[in-house]
Amino acid sequence: MEELYYQLITEYYHQTITERDLTVLQEWVASNPAHETEFREVILILDASKLYYKIPVNQEKNWAKITAYINQDKKPVKRKFPFARLAVAASLILIIGVGLHQYKTHKSNPQNLLTEITNPYGQQSSFILPDSSIVYLNAGSKLKYPKHFATHKRLVILEGEAFFDVKHQTTQPFIIQTGKVSTTVLGTSFNVKAFPKESHIAVTVKTGKVGVVFKEKNHPAITSLLLPDQQLQIDTKTGKTNKNEINAEAICDWRNYRMVFYNASLKEITSTIERTYKLDIELEDPAMAAMKVTTSFHKTPVDQMLKTLAILTGSHYTKSNNTIIFYK
Repeated sequence: MEELYYQLITEYYHQTITERDLTVLQEWVASNPAHETEFREVILILDASKLYYKIPVNQEKNWAKITAYINQDKKPVKRKFPFARLAVAASLILIIGVGLHQYKTHKSNPQNLLTEITNPYGQQSSFILPDSSIVYLNAGSKLKYPKHFATHKRLVILEGEAFFDVKHQTTQPFIIQTGKVSTTVLGTSFNVKAFPKESHIAVTVKTGKVGVVFKEKNHPAITSLLLPDQQLQIDTKTGKTNKNEINAEAICDWRNYRMVFYNASLKEITSTIERTYKLDIELEDPAMAAMKVTTSFHKTPVDQMLKTLAILTGSHYTKSNNTIIFYK
């Protein structure tokens, strides 16, 4: 699918599409059954992303809200657009499915126990989830997941960085929770970088399509749809987002000790080296932390990386055992 139609579906979902673009989208969906399938899947991803944050803790209230939602007979943008029914139907199927399941099971089934995988600095790992999806977990990172996924969603909780190769399940969205950001897919490969000490989260798509929701003031505020070789960066302090075309293969290749930085801060780069090689790197002048650098390393010896950073930032460094100090 061309990116144009992803954009039109997203605008349709947010009810911001113009009448002219609505006609374009309608003709595209009608031109091929495969386009209808793509349309359904994108709507499911966007809906599942928002629904995740709409589910309250109290399941009785949740069911009441779902019932009210169904009864309100919500209408899409244009009644004359036949595919609008398709989107509403897809939304309702998902909502009803989630609601029925939780209403019926919240009293009878105990909450799934979570498995936790933690990598210390200097260690990477890979493992297979209960649905056969594959996770590559970076150093200094932690992933929690249930022993058995719920029937309506596959939810995992990430702190740090991981590359996911998710098994496709059309009716069971895969959701990665990282603080204020949720990343939703049906089946694809992508990278999520969300270290608690850093003020931004980056989602990079290698294959497939990914929905990203940023929760702001307890409400889902930003929903973006990403395609291969696209990256969304979210500033978790300001809520500002930046969507870029990027070489996803390079970004996701940290598994092979390849590091690629585009206009990254010196603090971000040194933090990455710290986690990967179990070092302690300090910046003597706090102002150095914000210095921007574009560079890459691939299985480069640590000493060579430090020399490169010193040259690019016009600084110097000292090294004592595992402690490195950069200074002006």
